[in-house]
Amino acid sequence: MSYLPIHRGALPGLLALVALSSPVHAAAGDGPAWAYRVRQGDTLIALQARLLRPGIGWQALQQHNEVADPRRLPVGQTLQIPVAWLRTRPVEAEVLFVHGEVELRRPGEAPRPLASGERVADGDEIVTGARSASTVLRFDDGSRLLVEPGSRLRIEALLRRGASAYRESRLRLETGGAEASVQTRPAAPPRPRLQIRTPVVNLAVRGTEFRARTDDTGTRLEVLQGRVAAGKRPVGAGLGVVATRDGVQRAAPLLPAPALQAPSAALGRLPLAFAWTPTPGAAAYRAQVLDADGDSRLRLDGRFESAAADWPDELPDGRYELRVRAIAADGLEGLDARVALELKARPEPPMPMAPTPGARVDAGRVPLRWTRHPEAEHYRLQIAATADFAAPLVDRELNATETEAELVPGDYFWRLRSVRAGGDAGPWGEALALQVVEPPPPPPAEPPRADTAADRVSLAWPASPRPGVHYEIQVARDAAFAEPVAEGRSDGPAWSFEPPGAGLYHVRVRAVGADGRAGGWGSAQQFEVPRAWRWWWLLPALLWLH
Repeated sequence: MSYLPIHRGALPGLLALVALSSPVHAAAGDGPAWAYRVRQGDTLIALQARLLRPGIGWQALQQHNEVADPRRLPVGQTLQIPVAWLRTRPVEAEVLFVHGEVELRRPGEAPRPLASGERVADGDEIVTGARSASTVLRFDDGSRLLVEPGSRLRIEALLRRGASAYRESRLRLETGGAEASVQTRPAAPPRPRLQIRTPVVNLAVRGTEFRARTDDTGTRLEVLQGRVAAGKRPVGAGLGVVATRDGVQRAAPLLPAPALQAPSAALGRLPLAFAWTPTPGAAAYRAQVLDADGDSRLRLDGRFESAAADWPDELPDGRYELRVRAIAADGLEGLDARVALELKARPEPPMPMAPTPGARVDAGRVPLRWTRHPEAEHYRLQIAATADFAAPLVDRELNATETEAELVPGDYFWRLRSVRAGGDAGPWGEALALQVVEPPPPPPAEPPRADTAADRVSLAWPASPRPGVHYEIQVARDAAFAEPVAEGRSDGPAWSFEPPGAGLYHVRVRAVGADGRAGGWGSAQQFEVPRAWRWWWLLPALLWLH
């Protein structure tokens, strides 16, 4: 066999001819492309090994970009590489936040609670409980997804292609809702791609903010920024669509944000309750409370039929954001109204025991008594002639749980607050009315008679702002309430019981809504029954309900 000599100067042209005549094992396609900027030392063969998936040769890259010399790529030249050609590798999503009952179902493992800081990957399924349970996921590109209460979300694929900034996330929302914020990087196209499949429509996203909910009636999509493809129908910002098994309906404008007024001061009482001006066209409302850090950490969530919201759930003190949006008759949720709020409900005020609300007491040295709060270092007492306490007549800091105040006949109000060590003061308790009157003439001298009907402890508390509630009460010898000595139910904010003996008691109360959902127990507080069983001192107690 003989060979023809080849001049070195003709080699680049010959390689180009071979590349053009050899199979490339790929088609350019019409899909998105990644713009790669050539660096020092790059060759098409090296790029094939580092970036392209198996079966895609460097010749395809040469043809697609019309490269004359595959061995000499000018530094700074831009090569267009179809995303479909890029090598893929799986990545994971980080669980930023978990609130309430959230379950992770992983193939081959028993279901278990999901925890903040974990990582989830292909095949994992996340299930959130129906009552204020949620989680926030952060994907490899920085995009975030809030999974709302009552949802079931499966991660089908989380991919990163080649060494590029192109990520692709494919999710399946079987039921419930999700709120997405997809990162936008216009300087490095193509933008990250997120696909959410639902039982009736697929949603394709590149850089946007949107909400999606799906149930037995269909899927509802609301776009807040950017554009989302609902099947083949593009949906722009401020619009929403309803998709059913019959197809995707025409996009409609979202209802405007309700008018919210920010609280003028920190909120000092639980349960949280808000009201706002009704929005024309609204059939219902969704209200949510999120952490104020901007990470979409959902704490409370609810759908309400009127322009008011309340939750029986506990909420730690802190700074939050209240979001409210109107819901149209077709189920599409409108634009968000947002206000900042602060909750400072702890330490709770002590439970006043005497005098009772609205009591008439004799002028002179009036005794006042209250329970001991376990977190309080001391207490602050105020007595004033007006309910706004603009000019307190008495303003004292006390370590004890009782005192006396010299009062002349007249109408008064009194209130208490608990103060932790270091001066951390909780909210003021209820302003209690008190009437001081001239003492009656002394009774005739005759032996006192025991009043057996008085051998009971009476408790009363301010009514909950939630309509249709009743109350549950527990009394125990131990602070953990492991063995209550008395339990009760009351339709109104008052209750009485006969204690089984002298000693220290712990008492707590909670409200139960008209729907049967119980709120959290108030902090356990204390009172003492003396060993001398003369019950004249047991004036009804005022129990602070939160």
